[in-house]
Amino acid sequence: MKKILTALSVALISVLVFGSVALAAEVRTEYFTLNLPDGWTQPQPTQSNKGAVVAIVQNANDKTAVSVAVTPAAFPAKELAEQTLANMKKGGFTTSDPVASGDSYVAEFSQGQAKGVSYFSSNGKVGSVVSILGSGTDSGKKLLNEHFKAADPKLFPASF
Repeated sequence: MKKILTALSVALISVLVFGSVALAAEVRTEYFTLNLPDGWTQPQPTQSNKGAVVAIVQNANDKTAVSVAVTPAAFPAKELAEQTLANMKKGGFTTSDPVASGDSYVAEFSQGQAKGVSYFSSNGKVGSVVSILGSGTDSGKKLLNEHFKAADPKLFPASF
């Protein structure tokens, strides 16, 4: 779990720093579908490893990245948030305390000039961490609110 979350953080930073581009109109997994409007791309294929799924998309125009990670961790959302944020702090991020938002938890984070927000949810079988990172989070929230479709609504926040 710790390795997955560390890899996720590194991947988000890498996307913003290196800005590689690959074209994709839709990201589809067993857990969600994310349609990508103009300006949004998927820089690398969705990653799957030991039951975990990680998809990262970016908007090169405003240097925003969004990651959606689903892990086979059956932790409650609050515990998933606390563990992830503790690992982020160890990795040099500054984080806020997680705050309940419906059945999910949300927390803000920053490292250097990059700032972001993460949403933590669980359906009791698997957990999800949805993160938006960039100079701002508005375009990532708009993308998710308008183009994200969850296969299981309990696994993701009702809104971003």
